[in-house]
Amino acid sequence: MSTEDKILKVALKLFSKYGYSGVSTKQIARESGVNEVTIFRKFESKSNLFQQVITRYAKEGNVIEKLKAELTGDLKTDLGVFGFSFYKFLLNNELMYKLQVKQVDEESMKFTNSLKYKDFFSDYLKNAREEGKFKGDPERVAVTFISTIMGIFTFRIFTKDMVAKVDIEETIQEEAEKILKLYTA
Repeated sequence: MSTEDKILKVALKLFSKYGYSGVSTKQIARESGVNEVTIFRKFESKSNLFQQVITRYAKEGNVIEKLKAELTGDLKTDLGVFGFSFYKFLLNNELMYKLQVKQVDEESMKFTNSLKYKDFFSDYLKNAREEGKFKGDPERVAVTFISTIMGIFTFRIFTKDMVAKVDIEETIQEEAEKILKLYTA
């Protein structure tokens, strides 16, 4: 196992157990069997190390690359692809999501936006608008759609009873249909 892999594995274990703020780079170095300077040489900062942990251990790899292969160019179909892919990604990466939620200081924006999902979805909608297929505000629609999915997912993790009777597939489809009704010609 490479030094970088060793550091990342230990960092994942410690961040999972104690959260971002509850772990020091000294502690990660000690448990990895490396000098703390090695962590900074390889990752530059604790926040970059955390970002690498999230990226490395996220299941399904890069969700945006996966999406690019699944998009059809048909807005109705693609809204479902965006919604279902994002929800599935969240489900498969519950630990990574919980780690990011625990991180609530000024650096958390960096972490929660690490996959650039919202930007990719917004860019898709901008292109659809340029092609005359969409007439809404791409940024606002992307944020609203993703927030709905993340909200349901978050409730599912922290207060299951609240969403126990919510069918996520029906909800995503209904939200996609609302977007189509409101923002297509």
